[in-house]
Amino acid sequence: MADLSGIDASTLLNGKCFITTRPYGKSKELADILQKYGARLLELPMIELSESECDEKECELLNNYKKYTHIAFTSAYGFRFFYEKTKEHDNFRNWMDSLKIVSIGYKTSELIRSYGLPIEFDAKAKTGREFADRFIPYLKGKKAKVIWATGTLSPNQLTKRVAEVANITRINLYKNTVPEDMDNHLLQKIKQGDYDMLVLASPSAFKNLYAMVESNDLRIVCIGHTTASAAKAHGITPLAVSNEPTSHGIAEAIVKYYKNNKLDESSHVKNE
Repeated sequence: MADLSGIDASTLLNGKCFITTRPYGKSKELADILQKYGARLLELPMIELSESECDEKECELLNNYKKYTHIAFTSAYGFRFFYEKTKEHDNFRNWMDSLKIVSIGYKTSELIRSYGLPIEFDAKAKTGREFADRFIPYLKGKKAKVIWATGTLSPNQLTKRVAEVANITRINLYKNTVPEDMDNHLLQKIKQGDYDMLVLASPSAFKNLYAMVESNDLRIVCIGHTTASAAKAHGITPLAVSNEPTSHGIAEAIVKYYKNNKLDESSHVKNE
């Protein structure tokens, strides 16, 4: 949890307007934190998640789960879509009893435990690369066969790296697309610079936003360095990057940015 003690966050954030690009309803915790300090958080989702249909290989994998020893989740979305896809299956309880659960950490681990499921290995990692760095030593000597439950846009680097020490099979359970319904009023506010900071939680959200606004003059805070790298690749340097991939981490990064720049920063939001 972020530690904002000793920082007058109310003075720094009061009246400011932030816009999050996460799916609707996924930013309540951050909204509550910012509201506590007098700031607003508006929602303009740049990604929409939906279940991906299993191909023949993936369906065969789910029906032959006994061949595998572990299942790895590198996002809360991966776990949620796995749970929703399999919970009604006759073998669901057998799956959960026989497969050792591996989690990237943070919100993913919180969600898994909230369902009463034990985690065999919690990497407590902030990025996919950090997860692989910690997961590979754990796997050595175990003769493990791993299922990786993820989405269609996840980079395949984890598969390539883990394959050096264990058998790993990727299964795409959800797809990531641009939302069909877009709030054009909020999009226009961004194009006009009528906001204080954009909250970005994934490279795909950044890329979708960038394609719509076609501007390098964006004030952004990123949930982690993977998302920040995507922005930098397009010539945009984030104002702040969270040290941990949580709402409290983002809030702390925002407050520290304004604390360090309080003499130069005033709200960019027009009086309404």
